[in-house]
Amino acid sequence: MEYRSVWQRKTKKYPQLKKDADRDIVVVGGGIAGYLTAFRLAEAGQEVTLLEADRLFSGTTGRTTAKTSANQGCVYSELFERYGQRVTELYYRSQTEGIRLFEELVHRYGIECDWAERDGYIFSEDRRYKIEALHRVLRRVGADCEVVESPELFKESCALKMSGQYLFDPLKFLSALPVRFEIFEDTRVVDIDPKKKILRTDGGSIYAKKIIVATHYPMINSHGGYFMKLRQSMSYTIAVSGKGAEDMYLDEREDGLSVRPYAEGTLLGGGDHRTGRIDDKRHFAALESSADKLFGRKNVTHRWCAEDVMTFDGMPMAGKYSKSLEGIYVVTGFNKWGMTNAMVCASVLTDLLLGKENPYAEIFSPQRHIKKSFGDFVSNALTNVGGIFLGYCRITLKTAKDVPAGSGMIVFHHGKKRAVYRDLSGELHVIGNKCPHMHCELKWNGETNTWDCPCHGSRFDIYGNVISEPSTKSCKYRREDPEN
Repeated sequence: MEYRSVWQRKTKKYPQLKKDADRDIVVVGGGIAGYLTAFRLAEAGQEVTLLEADRLFSGTTGRTTAKTSANQGCVYSELFERYGQRVTELYYRSQTEGIRLFEELVHRYGIECDWAERDGYIFSEDRRYKIEALHRVLRRVGADCEVVESPELFKESCALKMSGQYLFDPLKFLSALPVRFEIFEDTRVVDIDPKKKILRTDGGSIYAKKIIVATHYPMINSHGGYFMKLRQSMSYTIAVSGKGAEDMYLDEREDGLSVRPYAEGTLLGGGDHRTGRIDDKRHFAALESSADKLFGRKNVTHRWCAEDVMTFDGMPMAGKYSKSLEGIYVVTGFNKWGMTNAMVCASVLTDLLLGKENPYAEIFSPQRHIKKSFGDFVSNALTNVGGIFLGYCRITLKTAKDVPAGSGMIVFHHGKKRAVYRDLSGELHVIGNKCPHMHCELKWNGETNTWDCPCHGSRFDIYGNVISEPSTKSCKYRREDPEN
């Protein structure tokens, strides 16, 4: 079994930035959102430079389930309750526009990326009223959909069926687009001066006229307040060999099951939870059990996890980073629907930089007033404050001797609290117990063997290396013999 996604493969290698430079437009982040934004701007004749901390598409883009779909579950019911019909209809149209733009590029460049039309099902085994309410809202905004009984894969449920949805291989698609812009890999932006528009990396600084922050989670803490209005969510996926599902299925529950076919088998995903909010559930084992029930005993070929940025209202953010900053923009918060939303947001940002109107700029604006969000805001704030408090004030009597082999714990070690992982040979891997971003106490995730921040979702490997933002800094690391 491989511990990576089925999409991840070797891609063309690009150089590392090694000197200071002046550039017109700099996009920070080489996932699908940053890459498509750079592509669209270059297509419009702009000079663009893209900076990626690791390799292109090595983050959430390479770990997606890659569904290009407008059938996104109960987000439409929730939007209708918050905003009414106009905003709900605009969001639905934006998603169908995203599908159209993907299809147009696939055909224009003759891209072979396993692009395939499928039916999409949102199902529920015990909350039929959710499906019926979703159907009513979608019909009001013009969607062609229907409620069906006992869909093929989940006979004990009812489902909302929407045809004309698509699957594809995201890395095949992105790698086939013509590159008309400059790319630097292994170039982590460690700091941005938002006033002077200076991006600092270990290899040099870039002085930019305009900056687009497409780093999964926004990295400028001093403006925009994103650390208060976003949260991160973890989910888990396995790939099983052989023929299974023909279409796409998604449980209407947030932590429910997702199923889709791919070229060599079937993907099953689920187990969603807030990053760093670790429970005792064995998510991969639960997915394997679901695969056995649905398809009989199958060989599990791959397993991986992904992290998604969530907004309070279920819509992404694409536009000006904050009202007080000129020439700095942001794209984030795809709520697990990064394929269609990345495509639409790339168009929104391109039009914004070119001074053009875009029908979705208003609803995707990072400065929009999110209605009925007080409870979400308070809950998120309490989680963040609680994590910081634990980092400084929680007392532990555990020591490194209490850490089992193959596991990690926050312990009292050499006079200070430390995050300690003991490998299978008994050696200790020691890092600080607090996330460098805003000093929340880290949590051990035994499913992924990572240290996760419960506040804003930064993640670190056992050596303290940063895996995902918003932290731009790694944790200090020390390796010790077990006798120490």
